[in-house]
Amino acid sequence: MPRLPRRRITRLVGTSCLAAALAVPVGMTTATAASGAPAAASSSVDLNPPPPPPDPNQEEQPPPPEEQPPPPPEEEQPQPEEQPEEQQPPEQQPPEEQPPPNQDKQLQQLTPAEEKSLQDEINKVQDKKLKDQLNATLKEAQAFINDPKTSKEDKQKYDAVLKQMTATLKKIQDPKTTPEEKKQLTKIVAGLNEAVKKSLDPKASATDKASFKNLAVLMSNMMAVLDDPKTKPDVKAFVLTTLDTLSTGLLAATNPETKPKKPEDEKKVKDTLKKYADALKVYQDPNSTQQQRDEAKSTLDQLGDATQNAQYLSLVAELKRLKAPQECLTSVENRTKEAGWPDGSLWGVADETCAETVQAGAEDTDSAWSEMFQCILDQPFSQCVATIPKNSGP
Repeated sequence: MPRLPRRRITRLVGTSCLAAALAVPVGMTTATAASGAPAAASSSVDLNPPPPPPDPNQEEQPPPPEEQPPPPPEEEQPQPEEQPEEQQPPEQQPPEEQPPPNQDKQLQQLTPAEEKSLQDEINKVQDKKLKDQLNATLKEAQAFINDPKTSKEDKQKYDAVLKQMTATLKKIQDPKTTPEEKKQLTKIVAGLNEAVKKSLDPKASATDKASFKNLAVLMSNMMAVLDDPKTKPDVKAFVLTTLDTLSTGLLAATNPETKPKKPEDEKKVKDTLKKYADALKVYQDPNSTQQQRDEAKSTLDQLGDATQNAQYLSLVAELKRLKAPQECLTSVENRTKEAGWPDGSLWGVADETCAETVQAGAEDTDSAWSEMFQCILDQPFSQCVATIPKNSGP
């Protein structure tokens, strides 16, 4: 009797594994696969055990006193249960357990030579802080890849990211690379390293891990576009500049000294960076339609031209009127370049270096910006977009 429910549970769990199918977009598939698998497994395990145990137990308890009088019911119970169980072959579990190990064996991970090549390139990095960060992340990534619990898809993704990091580090050392490109590529490597680091952070939520993993994969794919000789020069230049901007924004969003202090604001900044990253992916995708590329380019241009936005210039003029310190003005400018208008600008205004200026602006009720400054004092800055003067301009 106890073996019967176990076989039923095994079948349901096996079928739940089919939910791990992947979609085409690289950035979105990982999150759905990661979130879908555990949900399916937990639902199958929770829902199946309750029905089988109570049925046999309830039927077995009343029969003991009535075992001798009614022999036929005892024979009827095993018959209906034996028939469905015989029809359900227990041989489904072995074939399901065999493929994973075979797939792992077929997985091509970094060879010892490739690992040594990456380590050699990291050792050539002149910035000691960045070199230490790269070494630490490399160690964590290798441990994750070699962990038997890591899925095949994740192993492949992180393996590809590390290989691309090696290629980019080599390009930085290439004498043919211009000083400006080296500077941009170094910042991009730092951003990619940060994305990988956050995706493996044991303290991070599952959602954040998936988000940073998707970003790392996307950045790695975009970096490969830069290495592709078929990529047009204008596209390559645009992708390089945008990746540099996104990397700078990512580093600012994760730096304890500059990142948003409130959860709502932190989420808003991450969502904004993701919007630009997704637009970059569509823009360089050869399968995108011309309309899709034009829309993506328009979104990315808004980021690149953020510091020329009329409302941004009006805000800067107001900050200067309030005699904001240079640190505050720099914060607003940098955050605007990294996350665009208005999210990046409000992020900058919410910085501690602007605290006194925000207080003074809130008290000046004759100014059209007073309501926005007051909102930043009372609410997360991500909720203050609606308070920005609509007709503000330089």
